[in-house]
Amino acid sequence: MMNNDVSRAPAAPEKEKLWKRALKRIKKTLTHNLGWKIASLVLAICLWGGLITQDTSLPRDKVIDGVRVTVVNATNVRSNGLVVVSGLDEGLTVRVRARVPQRYYSAVTAANYSARLDLSQIQGTGEQTLKITASSTNATMYGTVTEIFNPEITVEVEAYATQNRVPVEVRTTGEVPEGYYPAALTYSPQYVDIGGPKDIVEAAVRCVAVFDQSSLSTSRNPNTMNVDFTLEDAEGNALDGSNLTVTSAGQTSALQRIAVSQYVYTMAQVPIDTEFLIRGEPAEGYAVTNVEIIPAAVTIAGREAVIAPYLQEGTVLFPYEQIDVSNRRQSVSTFLALRTPTNMEYVSNNVVQVRVTIEPLPADEPIGEAEQP
Repeated sequence: MMNNDVSRAPAAPEKEKLWKRALKRIKKTLTHNLGWKIASLVLAICLWGGLITQDTSLPRDKVIDGVRVTVVNATNVRSNGLVVVSGLDEGLTVRVRARVPQRYYSAVTAANYSARLDLSQIQGTGEQTLKITASSTNATMYGTVTEIFNPEITVEVEAYATQNRVPVEVRTTGEVPEGYYPAALTYSPQYVDIGGPKDIVEAAVRCVAVFDQSSLSTSRNPNTMNVDFTLEDAEGNALDGSNLTVTSAGQTSALQRIAVSQYVYTMAQVPIDTEFLIRGEPAEGYAVTNVEIIPAAVTIAGREAVIAPYLQEGTVLFPYEQIDVSNRRQSVSTFLALRTPTNMEYVSNNVVQVRVTIEPLPADEPIGEAEQP
């Protein structure tokens, strides 16, 4: 039978009194000798810290910034016909958290850890998300990596292609210093092999290097410079070479610049002699009224020691033959071979055209008094 005698249950006010009495007892217990209790807690913490400090084998968490990421298996990507075109910035680094032994906690740096980005994770073209892994270079000394902040990187991948023996073309800019003659350019390599994103590789038709001639000097012969190059399409538009690998034809090492060489020589303008150009006298009643030489001077260029005599005032070049105007009544036009120096690097003309004008004397001018040019 159920007991309905509620008189035995404590009244609500009595329960409240019991709770208040219990809370008061707890408060009294906590606050009794409170100063000593706080001091004891502080002492316990200090003792614990001292023990931790003395035990150098105990690990502590440490966050390390600037751990360099090494990219591996790039050749495997290319062998699979793929190439990464964006997302792999140079000097890529990550932040890691490591459990470091107390003994080496203060000494560890980013150089004690390494991170790897394995490109063999790439499965196709388009955006690919790759995971970065990291570890310490010596687990005993530098502990283990427990976390990598931002452990994933997204890259853009395109199809890879190659093209061999793309011709090199050297273009010149700037003016050659006055008084100098530039010889023919030589350059190396003359062909390059390229590899990279398929669209860019297939569009390339030439490799162009630009050579500045404004600083040429005879004191530096040969004038050799390593110049940058660009790749162009059939319309002459420059192509993006940031993701291309360019090598000398048949070589494997990456090509950085085109080696261009050019000799430069001192130049002189030497006139043709006119004093001994003509012999004989025209027919009676006729005279030579004009002599025209085309060109009137010959440009020569050579090494300074060789060309020095031709730089002096009054130096002229002579034809091998003279023009005989004896008893002639008509003008003469002919070509004459010149006695040009054979040890020059450049001679503009070995033959000149000579036009001798012969005209009748005026009727009132005495015969034999016409001036000869």
